[in-house]
Amino acid sequence: MEINEKIKIDSSDLGKISEISKIIKRSKTFFIAGHMKPDGDSLGSALTLASVLKRFGKKVCVYCCDEIPDFLKFLKGADEVKRTAEKNDVFDCAIILESINFSRMGDIIIPTQVRSIINIDHHLTHTNFGNVNYIVPSSASTAELVLNILEYMNVKLTKNEAENLYAGILTDTGCFQQINTTPNSHIACAKLMRLGIDVSDIYKKIYESNSVDTLKLHGLALYGIKTIFNNNVSYIVLRKSMFKKIGSKNFNTNGIISYTLKIKDVKIGCLFKEIDKKTTKISCRSLKGFDVLEVMRKFGGGGHKNAAGCIVKTGINSSIKLISGILREKLNGDNL
Repeated sequence: MEINEKIKIDSSDLGKISEISKIIKRSKTFFIAGHMKPDGDSLGSALTLASVLKRFGKKVCVYCCDEIPDFLKFLKGADEVKRTAEKNDVFDCAIILESINFSRMGDIIIPTQVRSIINIDHHLTHTNFGNVNYIVPSSASTAELVLNILEYMNVKLTKNEAENLYAGILTDTGCFQQINTTPNSHIACAKLMRLGIDVSDIYKKIYESNSVDTLKLHGLALYGIKTIFNNNVSYIVLRKSMFKKIGSKNFNTNGIISYTLKIKDVKIGCLFKEIDKKTTKISCRSLKGFDVLEVMRKFGGGGHKNAAGCIVKTGINSSIKLISGILREKLNGDNL
C-alpha cells in the first residue's frame, strides 16, 4: 500500500523549496554541515543530502567541527565526514542545517567561500543568513524539511538515505514522545518505512548500544536526581567528578534529561552539566504550558518552546540557584 497522504506545506515555503531546487540543480560543488556537537537530525539530514547529490553527479562533502558520537557512527556516510574545509576551497553552494546562525557550525568555513547559501532549520531562534532560508519552527525536525525538498525534486531515496532521515526524525522527536511530534512526522516516517528500513534496528543502534560506563554514569546521575517547588521541577546534575569516578571517556549522555519528566507532577526538567569550574551547560525540557525557551534566551541560548538549552559562565552550584530562581518566578506567574 502506498502512502498517498501528502505533508502539508505552506505556499510561501513551496516558493523557498522551488528556489532551493533551482540552486541545487545549477550548482556543481557543495559544502554541507550542521551545528557543532552533531545530533541525529543534523547529521542524518546532511548525510542524506550528500548521498542524493552525489547520485546527481555533484561534488559534495559533509563537514562537522566535532567528532561524530559513537551512537551515530552507523549512519551511512558518517565515516566520510571531514572536520573543516580548506581556506582556499570555494563552493557553488553551502547547505547549512539546523544552525541558528552561520557560526553555529564552528570555525570551518567563511561566507566568502560560498556562492549561494541554503539555510534549512526548524528552530524558533534563528537568523536568516542564507540566500534562501527554509525555516519551519512547527516542524519536529530538519529531516522532515529535507524530505519535503527531495520529494519536490522527485528524488527516489535509497534505503540508506531513508535510514538517515528516519534517525533524524526519531531523535528530534524523542522517539515520537515529545510535544513537537506532529502528524507530518508520522507521515514522513511511514514513507521512509515503505523503503524497507528496519526501524527496530535503528532504535537499537541509537538508544540501546551504550557502553557499561555510560550506564554507570546514568546510574550516578539518577541517584542524585532532585525535585523542587512541590515536585513541579526536577533536575539532574552531571559533575566532572562523576566522569572521573567512573574513569572512562566513553560516555553517552544522550537521553539522560528525559528522566526528569518521568516523575509524577513534574512539569519542567533540567540537566546541569559541569564544563569547568566557571562554565555550565544547561538543558531544559517541559510539558505543555511552560516555555523553557524564554528562560534559556535570557542567557543567549536557543531551541524550542519545550526543549531548549544554554551555556552560562558560572559554576554549577551557582547555575542551579540562578535557573531555579527564574523557574520559581515563572511557575508562580503561570500558576502551574
